[in-house]
Amino acid sequence: MWWLVGVAAAAIIGPYVWNWWQSIVTPPPRPITVDFNDVQGCSQGKLFDIANRQMDDVSLTNGADSLVICDDQNLQAIRSELPRALANRIPGCLVWRGRDGGGLVLVRKSEAVCALPGGKSFICDGPNARHGLGHNAIGDSMEPVALCPPDLLRRFGFPS
Repeated sequence: MWWLVGVAAAAIIGPYVWNWWQSIVTPPPRPITVDFNDVQGCSQGKLFDIANRQMDDVSLTNGADSLVICDDQNLQAIRSELPRALANRIPGCLVWRGRDGGGLVLVRKSEAVCALPGGKSFICDGPNARHGLGHNAIGDSMEPVALCPPDLLRRFGFPS
């Protein structure tokens, strides 16, 4: 009879002990910090480089692979949640469609996104990209993006 009480107690207490042990052996993931560096051409904000260093198998579409993020605030996120955190931080520049739904998509019809001279690379003005614009603003990859005004290029340290 006492062995039944022991089995019942182990069944009730066991999962709590297991969770406690797992929390000691495998601590929760630590957040990483991304510094976009909004001066000198925002060299740390190249989304292609960030994706290669910090994101596993995330597609960059609609021109997002040529995006440079200029922001004066760092972003902290768990590595597995970084694409979603980026899109939530700057919805005026990026939309997260999930790993299987298109990845990070550039919002081409946003006032927070502009093209560098030559039209092959784009700037995301982070402070002006805090509000989402809806799916109509995503645009098509064949549509041109407005050129960056000279004052914005100077502000972020790009040659004009």
